[in-house]
Amino acid sequence: MKTIRRGIFATAVSLLLASSVQTFPIEGLKLSVHCPDVWLSWPSVEGETYIVQYRPDVSTNSTWVTLTNSLPAESGTNITLFVHSNQVDCPTGQIFGMMMSGVRTGSGDASSQDKKSKRAESKPACPMVVRKDGSLPPVPLGLYPPGFHLSGYIVIWPDGSSDEWTKGIAANYEKMQRNDPQPEDSGGGGGGPACGFYHVVKDGVKILGSSLTNLTNGILSGTVNIGFEAGNADPAGTDVKGTLSCAVFLVDGEKYAGGGVLSAPPGYPWQFALDTGFLENGDHTIQVQVSWKNPDSTDNNHQYLTRWSDVVTITVSNEVYYPQWESEVGEMDIAAFFVQTVHTDAFWQITITDTNGATLKTLSGYATNGVIEAYWGLVDTNGVARTNADVDPVFNSVTRVQASGHTATKPNPPKIQRKKDWPDHGKWVIAYQDYFKFEYSAGNAQQGAINAFANTSAKYAGYYLYYPQPGQTNDIGQTYPMRYQKTNHLDTNITSAAIFLDEQMLRQFLSRTNSRNFYYDGHGDADHIADIPSFLLNATIQHRYRFVFVNACNSASGGLDKAFKINGPKRFDLGYYHKCGIRPAAFLGYTADVNYAIGGPIRVNGVDYDDTIPWQVPGFISNLLFFWDADTMGYGILSSIDNAKSGLPSVGGQYREDFLAVHGYFNLHIDEVNHRHDTW
Repeated sequence: MKTIRRGIFATAVSLLLASSVQTFPIEGLKLSVHCPDVWLSWPSVEGETYIVQYRPDVSTNSTWVTLTNSLPAESGTNITLFVHSNQVDCPTGQIFGMMMSGVRTGSGDASSQDKKSKRAESKPACPMVVRKDGSLPPVPLGLYPPGFHLSGYIVIWPDGSSDEWTKGIAANYEKMQRNDPQPEDSGGGGGGPACGFYHVVKDGVKILGSSLTNLTNGILSGTVNIGFEAGNADPAGTDVKGTLSCAVFLVDGEKYAGGGVLSAPPGYPWQFALDTGFLENGDHTIQVQVSWKNPDSTDNNHQYLTRWSDVVTITVSNEVYYPQWESEVGEMDIAAFFVQTVHTDAFWQITITDTNGATLKTLSGYATNGVIEAYWGLVDTNGVARTNADVDPVFNSVTRVQASGHTATKPNPPKIQRKKDWPDHGKWVIAYQDYFKFEYSAGNAQQGAINAFANTSAKYAGYYLYYPQPGQTNDIGQTYPMRYQKTNHLDTNITSAAIFLDEQMLRQFLSRTNSRNFYYDGHGDADHIADIPSFLLNATIQHRYRFVFVNACNSASGGLDKAFKINGPKRFDLGYYHKCGIRPAAFLGYTADVNYAIGGPIRVNGVDYDDTIPWQVPGFISNLLFFWDADTMGYGILSSIDNAKSGLPSVGGQYREDFLAVHGYFNLHIDEVNHRHDTW
């Protein structure tokens, strides 16, 4: 049956600001209407495949329809064309040029077609709206709800003309008229044109060509924006596979020290801001990692699907830079400034200001080897101690270097001051997901290892965890275990509301000032603990943690360490924390998907399980506690890890703990610096 839609369809390829899009869109997409068909075209490379999706509007009830998920790039040309047939009801033979991000686009023989259909183009389709100051990209007027105040905006019409909006308030955009109405503006049919939305993505992850040109065409300095696209076609189906989880920016194979994590849904434009000052001068490799939540919950070792862009080599050179930057102000009222310069004989100044821009202190000296290392005791030029985190939560600063008659200036990253509210003895939070209903652990060894973590922490200030007593009505959530659902083992007692309550309970425990240590065992990725994203954890947790072990896939690859205020990905010795006045802290997590289940379906005592947890998984946890606990061996955390994994066979051909990373203080002991008055 032929599908007829009234009016002309506009594209929102780069304009899906808050929709549940599961892909990052391609650049250079153009759209035109060759009645009754919609034509999409975009720059392409032979060997690539593309996903094309459509939705009729931006309503939350409207879902994306995949038109194709395996369209190969056309050979012999650098442009690929896709035709969405029978979508527009319009006069035979007319061709309507369309708007894309405020730039008129066509397809094929556009110039001659434009001349033949100039009047037809002026029929209003989906007007675009752009801020007068240019601070936002053009978006369809239909995205703005009726009643939205449009002062300061410009309306761009499909014929390329534009008007400063004079009505002030958006009405139903289907009934809007231009200031100079044309006869066709009130065309037949009684209503305005319908607006549909398309996007096209390359299957896989790709740094955009415009970004590549900037990255590889010379030496980089300052801050560089790196755009990318990503799509994950389902090879066994007709749709995009998985729900977009996050994107991570990697430098030299590790997460970017300046941040570099985008949570889903990401904001437009989809790009990372690379401050090259965080890198040593010289050559580096960069890469974008994108994850989708796997819809196949039976794949126990890959609850998230991860793909990477090609590696790109860049060259960085900054006159002033800070590859060893410490973002925290020390508990001992020390703010350490670690900066470098290419000049080996230079006078330097660091001017420190508060959030209002008032100058607090100026530090100065001479760098004879390019290294600037300065300390401020939080007393301003008027002799006032600036140690109240409520008044001064952030300090800003600028470094100026003078050498050979030349001056270079570089703003430094902010320094964060936190409340000095360390408890008498830092408590632990213990949580795990209830995956034991689906994974068999002989002798309940995995449950026993998690219990051992709780029992060990009980000796060192105790823990926060919650599980309901038998017969209790659980309407507040639980963390021990957190409820977990799988599509092949549906439990009607486990609802999304129940899972949310558990996540909320965990966040309440983590937000407590006394909570300074955390162990979690379950699913996750670079940006999530269970289904809690790092940005929400970062907002929940306002204090710094001493020890965190997120026993989940890819947990060390993204922003989880910074959510707990532990600076990764580097390792530091005790001397580093001593000179910074910062309490030593360590974050443990995995840098890859790690195998914890093998063997496939198994039936034990009448219960069906998806897989078996091999003994090496709980064996490592038990070994780690044995070497780390002061009542047994009392080693530092890195030595404990090395000893714990020694002699453990692989799990499914993978040596899991080879991917276990330590960010921060690598020699942290189990109860070291866990008391308010501890020194270091």
